[in-house]
Amino acid sequence: MKASSAARSTSGFSAMAMAFPPLYKPWQVQVAPNGITGLFRDHHLSDLVGFVYSRMDAKAAAADLHARMRHLGETVQTNQPLTICLFLDGENAWEYYPGNGRAFLREFYGRIQDDQDFRALTATEAIAAAGGIPATAGIFPASWINANFDVWIGHAEDVAAWELLWDAREAYARAFEARKQGRADAPTETALLEARESLLAAEGSDWCWWFGPEHSTANDAEFDALYRKHLTAIYLSLGQVAPEELAKPIKRRPEHALQLAPTSLLNVTVDGRDTSYFEWLGAGLYSPERRGGSMHGRVFYLHELRYGFEQERFCVRIDPFSEALGELEDPEFRITIGGAEELTIVVNLQRSHVQGFAVEKDLVCLLNPKLVAEAAFERVLEVAIHRDQFNLKGQSKLRLGVALWHGGLPVDVLPAEGFLDVHLGEDHFAWPPE
Repeated sequence: MKASSAARSTSGFSAMAMAFPPLYKPWQVQVAPNGITGLFRDHHLSDLVGFVYSRMDAKAAAADLHARMRHLGETVQTNQPLTICLFLDGENAWEYYPGNGRAFLREFYGRIQDDQDFRALTATEAIAAAGGIPATAGIFPASWINANFDVWIGHAEDVAAWELLWDAREAYARAFEARKQGRADAPTETALLEARESLLAAEGSDWCWWFGPEHSTANDAEFDALYRKHLTAIYLSLGQVAPEELAKPIKRRPEHALQLAPTSLLNVTVDGRDTSYFEWLGAGLYSPERRGGSMHGRVFYLHELRYGFEQERFCVRIDPFSEALGELEDPEFRITIGGAEELTIVVNLQRSHVQGFAVEKDLVCLLNPKLVAEAAFERVLEVAIHRDQFNLKGQSKLRLGVALWHGGLPVDVLPAEGFLDVHLGEDHFAWPPE
């Protein structure tokens, strides 16, 4: 809101927001080599809207807010119009108002419209209308939680969330620059707009409110998945492949699961069926508690994971929830095996059969995957990859993770924590380290 400093007198209000009169205008925060222009909220007035006026009559509340803002025009000494910013807290204030605040907002904006000393502006308009924006070398963290940003940064989950956002933003920036330069590989204007919408959705700091140890909710998993869905959509809009990391939950809540280490070497026939009772009997097992394919409103597609070694192949079996998987058109399995090098087997299903598969080694796709691997699906997915594709030098274990993708988005992973440790050595019925 812009209010003239020559506003008429309104008595009866304390000057709670008068301690920092220079804050009623835009400021340039200069952090070498860059700067950003921002606005400071009036804490007291914003909190009245957020937490108090919902309990008042709409006309009385609107009149009170209007009068308090006019009072600022009288008491703040300046030769420039005031920029009074009402920025609400993270909670949705309007659900606590009768009629979602409709009557209050109509009353308030009606008063602003009728008062020639006020103009309602967006933040962009207020900054553009300001003259002589002052600069400062830094600002104090104004969070009401410990006056710092620990809730949003620092923890491993927070770091992971911000780094994934950074990578997606950089991908968007490169695509934007390519479009600006008129390059042939640049995305369309429509694609850039779609990517930007997803980027803006992912940039809100409240995503990181829920990462880390400070806060939790019954919907942590859904919130986590939605954040990663926004980031994935950026890449898809730009015509790029989303990073594998976006298939893995950021919130590292341990999943209750039965885990068994391998008890013998295997002899697997890769046909997607239970060829015999003994085929996978000595395999390692990861079997989480996922009853009936869904829990707490979330659909699960992956039931359990088996793995183990033959003399010359590493074998993986994935048991899906058949009914849930059948609802997905052309799903894609991504099996990642990490060691000195990262190996990913991407298996595409079509009409419940393997349509094709690829083998990626350190992000490079091998030309003839059938020479080094096998894959088959009927009731289960079975995959075997030859020993010579692994670099075991200096390794005591491998890391195994499985992700199911659909429509370019990750829909389920095993294990939920991201990776399972697969120990090497004869004591573990595995190949010895090199």
